[in-house]
Amino acid sequence: MNATSGPRRRPNGPHPERTAAEEPSVPAQRTAADVYGVSDEQVHRARIAVARNSLDSDDCRELLDMLGLIGEGGDPPPVRR
Repeated sequence: MNATSGPRRRPNGPHPERTAAEEPSVPAQRTAADVYGVSDEQVHRARIAVARNSLDSDDCRELLDMLGLIGEGGDPPPVRR
């Protein structure tokens, strides 16, 4: 068996092209507000996904309402409350 045959093994230790400052770090612990918070961007992306997969406008409105993605009378949607 020569050096090129067989499974390749990943070397142990840090990546040779990374410095210590580039090593991934542990993210900060999230608070309850962070866990349950839904950003405006997330709501927007969810609405787009629902609209793209809806059969028609009535289906879209019904799905958005069921998912809490639309508010009533200018109120924020339920997912943002």
